[in-house]
Amino acid sequence: IFSQPTIMLGYTRLFTLVREKLYITNPYFIPNDTILDALKQAALSGVDVRLLLPKESDSALVGAAASFYFPSLLRAGVKVYLYTKGFIHAKTVVADERVSVIGTANMDIRSFDLNFEIMSVIYSKKLGAEMEQMFLQDLEDSEEITLEAWNEQSSLKFLSFAIARLVSSLL
Repeated sequence: IFSQPTIMLGYTRLFTLVREKLYITNPYFIPNDTILDALKQAALSGVDVRLLLPKESDSALVGAAASFYFPSLLRAGVKVYLYTKGFIHAKTVVADERVSVIGTANMDIRSFDLNFEIMSVIYSKKLGAEMEQMFLQDLEDSEEITLEAWNEQSSLKFLSFAIARLVSSLL
């Protein structure tokens, strides 16, 4: 049994090494501070960071907890998209069209520390290009969230996101 959060550490390393593009699809996005900071650092460094999540989660609490992170990510320059054509369950990362990550892990503490998950890291420009094209196709069935639009929500909605975030470590 590994005593280190290997998947989280691998993601962190990849997110800090990317130079041009970082495209992430994940259905359960409740990042810890390390992942959150790595994504923001990449975007602030000029990397095109795009995050694709389901518009309608199969868990309202998980969806609300994920929403809590949007303003911070958007302010850093991360582009957030919500998939509108059903529930997207893919767990993929494409970095600089050269490194692809595919597997079972969500981007949350349960997948990093508790669950038995597996991720494949594939170094291939051919697969990276194909994965990037699939990601861009999924964006056609998505809506981009802007900070301006996000800030127009009610205070009660923001409160619900914060409360969901407080209990997210139990999810």
